[in-house]
Amino acid sequence: MISDSVLAPKNTDHRPQTTGYWPHGLCLLLFVLSISGCATPNVNPSQPLASTGYADFHPAEPEELWWEVSRFDESSQSYQKLFSELTPPKGGFLRLALAPGRHRMRITFLNHAIAKPAEMDVEIQDGKITPVRVALTEAGTGSVRTVDQNAGGSATGRYRRRIRIGSDESAMYSPLAVAQPPVAYQRKEQMPYAR
Repeated sequence: MISDSVLAPKNTDHRPQTTGYWPHGLCLLLFVLSISGCATPNVNPSQPLASTGYADFHPAEPEELWWEVSRFDESSQSYQKLFSELTPPKGGFLRLALAPGRHRMRITFLNHAIAKPAEMDVEIQDGKITPVRVALTEAGTGSVRTVDQNAGGSATGRYRRRIRIGSDESAMYSPLAVAQPPVAYQRKEQMPYAR
């Protein structure tokens, strides 16, 4: 017969025993945080963060715009979305936190028909704000094709599919973005272009 003293000792301190391995979820969280440290969407801290600069994307005319801003990633040789929302940002403009240095940006709007997105280089300085003024100019009209498909039973009991094709004309715009000289950090409400 085996006595209880030969069996494994009992854990009496009520703490979970660790295996020496990090939980997979924690590793994934640390990985995501490390690769997403390049930009933070629509921020407004009371003081600038260390090793961080800011870009304020604001419209030339007061208008509710649904911004989509992307940054060119050298490693993948493609644009990566930094911000994209189907609502206008608070205060009437968009502030992104970026690492100091030069960034190639692409700007478009989700609530307007855009002929071609604006592309520009912006220099971000540590602890400062680089205002980027964006103007929309008309670039003609465009035709938007709509397709409406309905399927279901008919009055005779047969299965039917109905397709309606239409088109709409709407104004097309071209955004033009111009970076202005960097300014000292201020909260969004204190900026001259805030609404």
